[in-house]
Parts: sequence; structure tokens; C-alpha cells
Amino acid sequence: MLFTTDIDIFGKRLEAYRRCFSKPQWRHFKTYMNGLILGEKCGKNIQNIASNTIDGRNQSSLNRFLTRHKWNARMLNTIRLGENLKERNGGVLILDDTLIEKTGKNMGGVGYLYDHAKKKSILCHNIVSTLHINGENKVPLYFTPYIKREVAGHLDIWFKTKIQIAIDLLRMSLSWIKPEVVVFDEWYMSREVIEFLNNRCLTWVSMAKSNRLILQEDEKWSNLKDYSKEISKDYFKRINQEMGEKRFRWLYETTVVMKNVGEVKLVILKERINSKKCMFLVSNDIMMDGMKIFEYYKKRWNIEVFYRDCKQHLGMGEYQVRKLDAVVIHLHLVFLAYTLLKNNCFNPVLNTILHGIKTIGSICSRLKRWVCKQLVKIFRKNPSALPV
Repeated sequence: MLFTTDIDIFGKRLEAYRRCFSKPQWRHFKTYMNGLILGEKCGKNIQNIASNTIDGRNQSSLNRFLTRHKWNARMLNTIRLGENLKERNGGVLILDDTLIEKTGKNMGGVGYLYDHAKKKSILCHNIVSTLHINGENKVPLYFTPYIKREVAGHLDIWFKTKIQIAIDLLRMSLSWIKPEVVVFDEWYMSREVIEFLNNRCLTWVSMAKSNRLILQEDEKWSNLKDYSKEISKDYFKRINQEMGEKRFRWLYETTVVMKNVGEVKLVILKERINSKKCMFLVSNDIMMDGMKIFEYYKKRWNIEVFYRDCKQHLGMGEYQVRKLDAVVIHLHLVFLAYTLLKNNCFNPVLNTILHGIKTIGSICSRLKRWVCKQLVKIFRKNPSALPV
């Protein structure tokens, strides 16, 4: 889709980021942002963005903007958080990671990691990130690529495990917000992460693997899978249908001592009362109601939706650059595009047109139609502006 930077999408809300760039960089920045939002799927890389810009220059200048940047991405992210974090007290802080499959083995930072969806190892970048949700306000906070030890050694950079990265991201995120609860899946339920959160008196909710050990009344350790088989179905309670839960129907809650974790509130969920398959949730707040723990954990799905939206509509995985630094820059701009769209940072005309539209896909579709109408007006007034 053709577009021009002269068509203003974001209005004054984008002006806050001008101080991060020189004058030429500012034009490239607006071009790239428009390309991420207005470009068609598989067309949100440097070459396609440059070719679809009516008033653009050669793609090499846009490539230099991304790969040889002399602007501060950290300042850009700081301004983004300062402009868009409306309520910093309360809400849910979510920690997770996603795989971005790539084909180029010469790309910096790529490695083979197991993809549970495809049930095989794929060549990819692995991005660990945090997302804050407080009411309607949804803001991705920080991210860091996880790089395998052998790849890090080849690139001559310091290796960090995903757990170390997660703790760093939580530390940076908590400098901005004070959440009600921190939510993550079973992969991040490690001793280091739990100690980090407990030492800061933060409530956390996580899924637990079925092989986690808990202390029984006979002072013996038993895994959660075996423990769930001993619980009579009479102790499970029916989940209130008003909650809108379609998968799990039965819930059991208790307080247990979990190995390497301590005393926790345990919630066991079943789809059917006679089902042997269970999902286990735990929290360090032993006074919290089991249904509340379940409601908090369901909010973790928001970060999966965030990753899906960024991949499908904002070109999160469509970059074609070799340097890892350029990948990070691209992801910073994707995070910014998502934040602006999700928090209605448009010019006054578009705020009226897009009022009530919440999904990223619908917003992008409506923006494309609006930009097409603006292009028609420009070409009617000035036919010479038509691309040759």
C-alpha cells in the first residue's frame, strides 16, 4: 500500500519523540512507523517500506537509519513509557517470551530452540518481555532477546539465562509501576524469580508443572499429579458460569508447602469432574480466593494476544537485517507502534473515526482506508504527485 509521511496519523502525540532524532532521522522515523502500520503482511521490511513511500528516497538511507543509528533507543522507550503509562499503581504485570522464526542462519543472535506449537526445534530469535495491564491501558514495558550461550560467545556478548533476563526485566518494569500481581507461566516459576518477588513483598500467580513436589500430611513429598488423584471429586466446586470461563468447570483450592517455594495457595482446575487432566495454579498469597487467582492468571493471555497482534499486523517478525542491534531497534519501533495504536494516540480527526475500535487489526484496516482517501484527495489536487 502506498503512503506518504505528509499524511499525519498520530498528530501531536508523535512530537514527544522528536528530540530523539536529527531532522533527516525524524523523517525516516515517521516513514518506518507508517510502514509498520500501513504496510501489507510480509511487506513491513526496509525494502518494501521504502518502495511504498511516495516521497521516500532510496532504501539505503532507511537501512542506515535502522542499522547505523546514532539515536538513543533507550530514550525513545523511556519517553514511550512516560507518555503512555496512565495508572502506575495497580494492574497486572505479565512476563513471557515468544519465538520469531527466521530463515537466515547469518542473522545475529539466531539459534535453534524448541517450539511447543510446532513440536520441533526452529531457527529463531527468542524475545523475553513484560506487559502491564491496568483497566483499558495496555503498555508493553521492556524486552530483551535471549541468545544461546554458544551464539553469545560467537558474537562476543555477555551470556544471560532466560531467568536472569526475566529478573532484569522485572527490576526495570517495577521502577515504573506497582502492580497488584505479577503473572507468569510455569517456565519462569524458578527459585530466583520467586525470591526476587518475595523480597519485594509482591504478590505473584503462576502455573505450576505437574511434577512440582508438595509436602503431604505424612511428611512425605508428593508431586502435584499424584496429589490431585487423591482428592475426592466432592471437594471440587463448580465455577460460576457468570465468569465467562468456557474451558475449566471445576475448581479445588487449598494451602500447601511446595518444595523450593514455601507455603503457597494451590488451585487445581478440571475441565470435567471425572477428568484426570488438571491445571495447577499457585500464588504466594495464601489468603487469596481461588477464583481470584484463576482470574489473575487468565489475564496472562493478554501478552499472547499482544505477540499475535505485533506479528500479524505490525511486522514484528518481518525484519530482514543481519545485525542484532538493528533487530532490537526494529522491535522498539514495533512496541511503539503497538502502544500508540492501543492507547488511541491519533490526530483529532482519527480519534473520532476510530472511537470504540479496540483490536489492532481493525484499527490498522480502518487507518488504511482513511489513508487511501487522503491519497485520492492529494492526487486530485496535484496529479503530478502520482508515482511513475
